This record gives sequence, C-alpha cells and structure tokens, in this order.
Amino acid sequence: MNMNKKIINLMILILFTMITGYIIITSKELAEIPELLRRTDRFCLSIAILLMTAYVIFNALIIQTIGKNISTQFTFRKSLFLAFVGQYYSLITPFASGGQPAQVYLMKSKYGVSYTKGTTLTIKKFIVFQVIISLYALTMFAMKYNLIFMKKREIIIFIMIGLFINILGCILIITLSFNDKVIKKIVDIIIGFLQKFRFFKKYNKEKVYRCIDDYVENIGDFKNNKWMMIKVFLLTFLQITCYFSITYFIYLSLGFNEATITDILAIQTVLYVVVSFIPTPGGIGASESGFYVLFSIFFSRDVLLYAMILWRIIVYYGVLLISGVVVFLDSISFKTKIKN
Repeated sequence: MNMNKKIINLMILILFTMITGYIIITSKELAEIPELLRRTDRFCLSIAILLMTAYVIFNALIIQTIGKNISTQFTFRKSLFLAFVGQYYSLITPFASGGQPAQVYLMKSKYGVSYTKGTTLTIKKFIVFQVIISLYALTMFAMKYNLIFMKKREIIIFIMIGLFINILGCILIITLSFNDKVIKKIVDIIIGFLQKFRFFKKYNKEKVYRCIDDYVENIGDFKNNKWMMIKVFLLTFLQITCYFSITYFIYLSLGFNEATITDILAIQTVLYVVVSFIPTPGGIGASESGFYVLFSIFFSRDVLLYAMILWRIIVYYGVLLISGVVVFLDSISFKTKIKN
C-alpha cells in the first residue's frame, strides 16, 4: 500500500471514528454507561474477549496449516505475526483489501517466501473463508427467516443484497473449481459489453484469464490435498463461529437470557453480510449503525448503545490497537536491523 493510500485510509478512519464518537457522546444514553459498567457480568465479558483472541489464533493456525505445504518458515509464531499484520491492514482499508497484499509482501521480505507462493496461500485462505461465510449466512438466514423478516422487514432488501453478493461469490468459487471455461465465457460476455463504452476500450481480458488460471491451479492443488482442505475448512468454521458468538456473551453479560445463541448468530451473520459490501475501513460507521438497528431486537434501548460500544471495542478497536502495536514494533525492529 503506497503512502498516499495509507494517508487517505487513515483520514477516512479518523473521520468516521470522530463522527461515531460524536454520536455516542451526544447520546442521552451515555449517562447510563457508568451504572451499566458496574452491572456488567465480568465473566461473560471475559469469554467474549477470549473468543476474539481465539479468532486471531484460529487465523494463525489456518495460515500455518496452508503455509506448511509451501515452506518450512511457517511456524505458529510467524503465522501469528502474519495474522496480526493481516488484521491491521484489513481494518484500515475499504473492503478489508489491504490485509492480503501486506501479508504477501512480508512473507517475501521477512521469510523469503516468493510472491507466487505467498499469493497462493492468501488465495486458498480466501476461497475457504468465502465458502464458509456464504454457507453460514445462507444456513442462518434459512433457520431464522421468520425472526428476521418479522422484526426487521424494513431492511430486508439490504439483507438480500448482502446475501446475494456473498452467495454469488461462493457459486463462482465452486464453478471455477470444476469448470473454468464457463467463467471465461461469462468474462467474454461482460468484457464484450463493457468495451462498447469508451472508458473500457483498452481493457485486456487476457489479464483476467491469467487470474482465472492462477486460481484454478491453486484450487486444484487444494483439492488434491484433502486432509489439509478439511482441516482448513474446520478451522475457518470455528474461527467464524467464535467471531459471531462474541455478541451472545455481551448479551449475557448485560443480564439478558431470552434469546438463544442461534438467534444472536443469525442476526450477527446478517450484520456481517450487510456491512461487507459497504466500502469504509473496517466497516466503521456502517457496523455501528447496523448493530444499533439489528440488535434492537434483543437489547433494550437503555443498554443498546453500551452493548454496541463493548462489541466494537472487542472486535475492532481493541484488535486495531494490538495489531497496530505489533506492526509498529516490527517496523522499528526492521529499521534498526537496516541501520546496523
């Protein structure tokens, strides 16, 4: 990521953080937070924090599992570092687009893993994550359709768009796994249409074909190593479940117990798929608004703001701070080595 993009992303991040902070500070519910802090069950809140920790650890285990088939460099410690780097750059870039390139660059510069092999690792990881998140969202939506439709009918169109985008991605991944010729024909049709417009006249479909060929090679290698594929799918499922379960333990920590864990998982999944196509760094602004709207189903109005703050501190700001410190310390260590 070049310096100009870093500055722009940080400015957007700071702007949305300030807007969110202003909304929170000017809210009438803010006065209740000191009392809510005293009432919060520390044990359940600790479990929520541990689940976020487990999410990062599972991320590292996934990197290590795939990486061991590429290079002996992928110890758990190094994989955990790459997980933190990926988290940091994903949280400060739109659509979480900065995490994978940063990981590929560091794999090359720190561990001597070629860009091709590094890209292979991130592609495999992305494939599994996209498939699991799509199946997770579809399953939860099917299980809790009545709850979602009855309680939040007014935003059902946004939910359907988010589900459509994720499921379409999953279908493309599966189609590519078995027949890349179909995808290339679709690409021909799309590019043929776009080239009717002046702006797309020089668009080179061969570059897209190369990306498809690289993808097919990666997925083919993945399918041939079934044990690794099963292990990565399982780790990814556990990783996503940990992340989506955090809100449930925040819910319990505030003394609520009427909703089941599947109720919370369903709404959290819906929130994820809705926010995932909104291009703000880390979904900032959209995540807070989405939580406030969707989780009003379960949290009473007097604690909803507080619950949202706890959730964002655990899943976003806390992780951003810790991963930022890791990245900062590594950059200082790297500069010191160069000077010596």
